[in-house]
Amino acid sequence: MANVTPRKARRGHQNPSAQTHPVAIQTSDYDSEAFFESNVPSRSNTELNLSVLRRYRPSIQTILSIAPSAQIYTYSPSTTSWLKTDTEGTLFVCQLSPASAGAAANYCIVVLNRRGLENLMLDLSTVENVEITDEFLMVGVKGDGEEGMKMLGFFIHADKSDTREVNCRLIREKWEEVNAKDTGENMQSSERNGRRLSLSDLFGGQIIRG
Repeated sequence: MANVTPRKARRGHQNPSAQTHPVAIQTSDYDSEAFFESNVPSRSNTELNLSVLRRYRPSIQTILSIAPSAQIYTYSPSTTSWLKTDTEGTLFVCQLSPASAGAAANYCIVVLNRRGLENLMLDLSTVENVEITDEFLMVGVKGDGEEGMKMLGFFIHADKSDTREVNCRLIREKWEEVNAKDTGENMQSSERNGRRLSLSDLFGGQIIRG
């Protein structure tokens, strides 16, 4: 599931191995601590960004790509429409440290929220499907228990001509890498049972409410 975590005040030394999930943290001022350059930041910028991100997720190993601004939407089955959330800010695509020796690679999406006190953190291992449409990067997140799949829409603002394309493509590629076995099995099952419905077939073309 996507984890929404509040911000944290600056603290002293932390033990990264002691925390593998986002934790309850105190509030802080996003504008005073966020520092980014899009796509290929310099070494000093990378270090600053990593220091901020690791306050919320110590297991973040590297930053693979950055989009300066992304708006998050959620799909509402009751109204069959996409609803604009209060989460908007810098989007980071990150690689996580392996959970154990020999463990498969895992990646996450982080949106540092400039409009509120809660950030979005989403492990790609919890994602069922990813699709790129004209409006969104559509992401289906696995539900808990009897809860069905939750749909998120990432509207990535393009500060450069390829910002949206680069980040959307990278997220889909890393999701396919993490879920290679499941994706292959699902494709074979879909081929046996007929045409596979895409996320855009199910959720695309709906009303967007801002």
